[in-house]
Amino acid sequence: MKFIIYLFLFITACYASNNTICTNGFDLINNKCWKLFQTPANHTIAERTCTGYGGTLFMAKTAIDNRAVGNYVNSFGIDRIWMGVFCIGNAKSQCYFDDQVGSTVIYDNFAPGFPNAGTGRCVYYALSGSTSGLWINGDCMESFPYVCELPTTHSDYCDYNFNDHCYFLNDELSFSGAQLQCQSLCSNLVSIHSAEENRYITSLYSQLSYDFIRIGGIASSNDFVVWADGSVMDYSNLETFGTGGNCLKMALKSTDYHSRGSWYTDDCSTLAHFVCKRPIGVPDCSGTPPPPTVPPPTMAPPTCTSGVHVAPGVISSPNYPNYYRSACAYTLTTYGSNKIRLTFNYVYTYPNYDPIDIYDGDSTDAPLLYSLNRQSGGGYWTYTSTGNSIYVNFRYTSGQTSTYTGFNATFYSVF
Repeated sequence: MKFIIYLFLFITACYASNNTICTNGFDLINNKCWKLFQTPANHTIAERTCTGYGGTLFMAKTAIDNRAVGNYVNSFGIDRIWMGVFCIGNAKSQCYFDDQVGSTVIYDNFAPGFPNAGTGRCVYYALSGSTSGLWINGDCMESFPYVCELPTTHSDYCDYNFNDHCYFLNDELSFSGAQLQCQSLCSNLVSIHSAEENRYITSLYSQLSYDFIRIGGIASSNDFVVWADGSVMDYSNLETFGTGGNCLKMALKSTDYHSRGSWYTDDCSTLAHFVCKRPIGVPDCSGTPPPPTVPPPTMAPPTCTSGVHVAPGVISSPNYPNYYRSACAYTLTTYGSNKIRLTFNYVYTYPNYDPIDIYDGDSTDAPLLYSLNRQSGGGYWTYTSTGNSIYVNFRYTSGQTSTYTGFNATFYSVF
């Protein structure tokens, strides 16, 4: 009898290990899902094509992966392809992978003299000559072929299969009704744990006309989300908190108030379309685990946080929420073809003397989006870049040392 049990477990383990698949017509290469697009495109179009599948441009995080992608495209007569790396400076620690998980300090294969963001912030993979297999910075507006990447998964009877989870789209219900419906399918309202997963869920609705969907989170503050499936919060795209409720929705279209893919809080009793999620394999209908303990919310730093900030994040005037006594400048940036959405939720500055200049780029040489001056404290002012950077220059010319408390703002990466 024991032999039969061990044999069953061995066969099950072998099946799981050999049943790795790719979806959407992607090719399984070196335990990665890749798809080559031979028609040249600039970096923005390439990124958006990959996003349409819920993926990114390919990323090589080991020498084995780096060789594998070269072997994958070598027979097509291509001399370079865009890859999922974006640089905000000339150090390897300032070049980030498109999945927003780490920098090229993890692994890199830059050619000598690179990274060099002055040449271009985008990065391509060379396929010919002495630089074959090396990474080189290039102008993001140049057009090259590209390879998109999706995470691998395993076979299951799913409506949608992504990264070892099944997803099911459902019609409108309240939060509690939606969770009960998901539990009847041996699943839970969807929890989201990476930028890749957030893009994937957005892509599921690309052919539908909905403005928003419900997701399985309840926000106790701007900084903490409790998921219905009991999973730990390790990623957030919460853009707006406290607008009539605590249950989370995801925007599917960009508006004056919400950006596509962002989360916001709303009334838990309102009806909304929703997504259920469960791990692949045998469904577990044993019930939902208790949520994790809610930690106290965090505050924005009280001092001038000048320098380069990668989205998402918070910026504030020096000494906020107390009186400011100095100027400050901030460069806000994000990955690849994404844009920056900057939202001020509090502005109280000396009229006509201490403006907040917002530039559509990475310096004061870029076009001026707006010069924001004194407002009556709380409010809501949003600005979106056309590229992947916004430069904020808070000018302190009044010399006032009391009365005015400055500003507080959040910024997000949108696509």
